[in-house]
Amino acid sequence: MVPVIAPPLYPRAYQANALVRAPLKLTHVEARIFALALGCIHQDQTELPGISIPLNRVMTQKKGGSVYETIRDACKSLMSKVVSIESQTGNKKRFTAYSIISYIDLNEGTGYLTGNFAPEIKPFLLQLAEQYTHVELETLLTLKSAHAHRLYWLLKSWDDVGIWEVEFDTLRKQVLGDDNDVTYTLFYDFKRYVLEPALRELYSLGWVVTYEPVKEGKKVKRVRFAIPKPLAQLNPEDGATTASVGKTTSRSRPLEKQMSLSLQAELPTLQQRIVTRLQKLKMTAAQIQHVLDYMGDDEVKIARLMKVSHPLLRDFEAGNKVFDNLGGAATNLLKTEFPGLYPALK
Repeated sequence: MVPVIAPPLYPRAYQANALVRAPLKLTHVEARIFALALGCIHQDQTELPGISIPLNRVMTQKKGGSVYETIRDACKSLMSKVVSIESQTGNKKRFTAYSIISYIDLNEGTGYLTGNFAPEIKPFLLQLAEQYTHVELETLLTLKSAHAHRLYWLLKSWDDVGIWEVEFDTLRKQVLGDDNDVTYTLFYDFKRYVLEPALRELYSLGWVVTYEPVKEGKKVKRVRFAIPKPLAQLNPEDGATTASVGKTTSRSRPLEKQMSLSLQAELPTLQQRIVTRLQKLKMTAAQIQHVLDYMGDDEVKIARLMKVSHPLLRDFEAGNKVFDNLGGAATNLLKTEFPGLYPALK
């Protein structure tokens, strides 16, 4: 068999900001494939090139059936990805959906993943003159989670401004996709399982982005990011971190005790724990939603609810007490502990 000789990957990956900021949900392997595919493009080209990626760049583990199957599943998923871009001119809105990849061939014999971008996506990837973002490909590939990949692109698209204030729901959809209305809907959960783990990965690159939740009432409505110029970028030739002027050269250390993405996804969210607790206490769906709306993202109140409701649930499950109306007892308990939950009518 004649070996496949693929062109080298280019050091920078480019996307139009409209594509960067569109909602897109990717797994970590999908994010790596997409990043490597972008590395096949040079901005001097006039037509989108074919995608040609060595399989050992997609996943660094040893070869094996499970690795091949993981890449295969990621390729199948990427083929179904659709990016929705919405715009408005005056009072006229426009919605356009684009496929990203039109063809993928995964060949374990040649050791390459090949394919083509969908031709309609060309204006967002090639010969970009304005409103675009570029990143160092090797730096992007050091990130260990899909959330970090998405957040890195998003923040880079605003780093020339230095401040990015975004609606929480918009940020959530940009990172998790616009077809997900149930995961991490409370800012507390999004912060704990998505935002802060991703930011810690960026910190390991020497890029200390900070954020501030902006509340309206009890709920976080927006998130304000302060985005410094990246302090360091990965040198693609030797893997070393080259610091900016005035900084010494060092290697980025992997984040210690970083929770894996799969483990994070399995953890129950704070919202789920509250719902489960109140369901066990026989409260109705409407009552539970009222409690969630009242609690918002107030961590102190939420912790207090879990603490004060535990003895009631313990007595019920152990049979220490007989309740004619457990849901009513739970509601009365919460009324006592949280006077603002059901304010008295005047």
